[in-house]
Amino acid sequence: MPGDGAPGDAAPGTVAQLLAADDRELEEILAAADTADLAMHAPRTSPPRVRRPAPGTCEMVLLGSLGCRYGMLAGGAGGHLVRTASASVLVDPGPAALHLLLGLAERGLFHWSELDAICVTHFHPDHYTDLIPCLEGMAGDPAAGRKLLVANPTAADRFRAFSPYHAGGMADLVTLAHPRTEGDGEPSVKVGDLTIHATPALHTEETGRTRSAIGLAYRTPAGGIWYTSDTSLAGGLLGEVAALVPEAALVIAHADATNLHPSPERTAACHLETRDVPAIAAALHPGHVLIHHYDAAYAAPRYRIAQAVWLQRELDRRGLPARVLPSAAGMRLTLADGGLRHHHVDVTDDAGAAVAEYLRIA
Repeated sequence: MPGDGAPGDAAPGTVAQLLAADDRELEEILAAADTADLAMHAPRTSPPRVRRPAPGTCEMVLLGSLGCRYGMLAGGAGGHLVRTASASVLVDPGPAALHLLLGLAERGLFHWSELDAICVTHFHPDHYTDLIPCLEGMAGDPAAGRKLLVANPTAADRFRAFSPYHAGGMADLVTLAHPRTEGDGEPSVKVGDLTIHATPALHTEETGRTRSAIGLAYRTPAGGIWYTSDTSLAGGLLGEVAALVPEAALVIAHADATNLHPSPERTAACHLETRDVPAIAAALHPGHVLIHHYDAAYAAPRYRIAQAVWLQRELDRRGLPARVLPSAAGMRLTLADGGLRHHHVDVTDDAGAAVAEYLRIA
């Protein structure tokens, strides 16, 4: 039928040949399809080559750089991979994650069997939409053993009810929650040489629930990382985070709003703003702050780079040594010895080109 299959998946003339084939020929072709299907589902006799970072290092791979409603619709919300020598965790797989992971796999930079866990910080679609196909990929090789699905209390409850085949059946479900989180859960989970702590968040996950979402603090062989996820800074958040990662090498800040001049009183629990980044740098003293989860306006390179330039000047004026990194889909960061050692941007669009140029110059 029109629209079935993919362009180029059959040689010219194939359809005409199949229409003219007799029943025996068609049955032979379908028997070959059955054989190929069984081979795809059979347990592997040897593990595939999995690309791992060097011991003592940690790699972050950004699967998109946009977020929120319009960033999601623009195809840019995909979360990130955090990798060490013995752990690989997919975090907040939004609606761009699957496509970008497939692209990495085609280039030999990723394999589904490397994943040890998938983590979801809250039940908003820009953070979980691609969870189910990614879970299928992670658990596709039974020989690789049981994997983990780690989620905040709301997402854990929803996925347990919605698809027990996946949450608990296909992967062991771990509910993650900080003591200040609404809902019960473990405060941390260990995956290989990576420890993931829940950090508190103030974010309207759903009506009446502003303390159920979480952020994540990673303790890695290369140093500490705070992934803010979606939150504001109200309620003593930075003190709680500092207790978990007192020496953060990197902060991944979901600073997706500008709002440089409004009153500091907050009217709603939502997201970080540009003016929050200096407070984070002053409290945690990270080597680098990566801006992530831009709303769709920041798909325009002009806005993205202007924010980074303004923030870096503001940090310099205050004598704060942190360096600001704008983000782009496909960006890879390598940490070692408690600091950033390497960064690379796969240039696939204008935003990626602008970010690469900024990092090269600044």
